[in-house]
Amino acid sequence: MENDSRFLEFWLGTLDGVGLKRTARWREKLTLEQIYGAGKEQLMSLYGMTEKIASRMTDEGERERARGQWNKLRERGISYMSYYEEEYPERLRQIYSPPKHLYWKGKFPAEGIISISIVGARDCTCYGRDMARMFGYRLARAGVNVISGMARGIDGWAHQGALESGGDTFAVLGCGVEVCYPAEHQNLYRSIGRRGGLISELPPFMRAKSNFFPLRNRIISGLSDGILVVEARERSGSLITADAALDQGKDVFVVPGRIGDALSVGCNRLIRQGAVPVLSPDDILEYYGLSDTTIIEEKISSLAEKILDILGSMPVHRNRIVSEAGGDATAVMKELLSLKERGRIEEVSQGYFMRREGFEKGTDAPICE
Repeated sequence: MENDSRFLEFWLGTLDGVGLKRTARWREKLTLEQIYGAGKEQLMSLYGMTEKIASRMTDEGERERARGQWNKLRERGISYMSYYEEEYPERLRQIYSPPKHLYWKGKFPAEGIISISIVGARDCTCYGRDMARMFGYRLARAGVNVISGMARGIDGWAHQGALESGGDTFAVLGCGVEVCYPAEHQNLYRSIGRRGGLISELPPFMRAKSNFFPLRNRIISGLSDGILVVEARERSGSLITADAALDQGKDVFVVPGRIGDALSVGCNRLIRQGAVPVLSPDDILEYYGLSDTTIIEEKISSLAEKILDILGSMPVHRNRIVSEAGGDATAVMKELLSLKERGRIEEVSQGYFMRREGFEKGTDAPICE
């Protein structure tokens, strides 16, 4: 039967209540095909086998159900990988409690390419948003795999920046790959699935649960060479990911925060504990011996150039911009919106704009495609 060995990996890998230790011992005694073809009596001689598991493994109805699930994965374009397959990432083999299998849609992070995970607060500030987006953009543009968890806040903006650069970004989910969580990230979810990759150890239609997220953090850090923390409270999921990275021997980078800010406490504490503070994406690129040589200047209209000349590091009201730019008010507002969409400027409050450094293009919300 077509892809029979792949199906057998799926069948064994998705048996409920059976972990890597037991299946490893079984495979020392029997081949995968022999395990599938064994009768109940032979299975009962294997390490850690129970009558309940042996009955389930030899039940024809259960096998047909597994075959149906396997075919459904293929129909929906979902890839599957068992711990025992050669393609399983070596990075994950080395971590504590590696996932026994992975599902993904789109691409999977290639071995041999530097990967950086970017994590941080869900309730991030505008500063945190801009830093996550800038680092995601610049790192991905330099050929780095940008990995995060597609959560609200820092995660989403890191993916956003990477997508804007045209580089690769990967979301490790706290739900199945056929579920978008949070729901408001539907557009981001679709964009990552088309242009990057969605990854999970959970069954494809599994809904998100609070206890899934700490578990997925070990995969985020495990797939990465280093982790960048952008804004984190004293107790946060980002620090769990950072702790996992430290346990795995990974590099930990931190964007420093202002003393006294609640969202800076976790970051500054990591620095005190020995994490590497970074002031720009170049610090990370230089750390790994990489360079960003693909900066492309965008062509903008003469009216847009006038607007950029008017704006600086202090907010300017739109009425003044219209007056000084000397153009039609409608044309000026159109250029303001265009510059804002490309990330050149920022509307810091109603009607007040200022220049925004660090981006070549962008939008104000997660990618809509």
